[in-house]
Amino acid sequence: MHEIKKALRAIAFTAALAPTSTAWASGFENIIISNAKDADVTETTLPANSAAIYLSADIDEVSSGSKITVSWIAIDTNDVAPANYKIDEVSFDIGSLENHVNSSLSKPNAGFPVGKYEAVLSVDGKVMETVDFSIK
Repeated sequence: MHEIKKALRAIAFTAALAPTSTAWASGFENIIISNAKDADVTETTLPANSAAIYLSADIDEVSSGSKITVSWIAIDTNDVAPANYKIDEVSFDIGSLENHVNSSLSKPNAGFPVGKYEAVLSVDGKVMETVDFSIK
């Protein structure tokens, strides 16, 4: 009988923790990468002469007071930049009424180097989404 009570307590404890672990499954929806501001469709390949690259995303169940970070990474630019080079990073403190995030990366003077890139979206330092795109 003692073992059954012990097992039931363990199940109850696990069930009590379940809402907190699923709450961390928050993040982002409808992520769009484009060279057009306010675009409705993601572009996986962008031209090197784009004036800027824009990211927009809906925030999904991120708690007020959290910090969202968008990192722009050059994965492989054929040695123009080191592999996995962090080009830029911007952070936002989230308020209770915010449900969308926007970020952009301006064109370098010589244009964007041809290669593979990613935008990384994090909440409180934990990577939640990575979006791959390329420049051609």
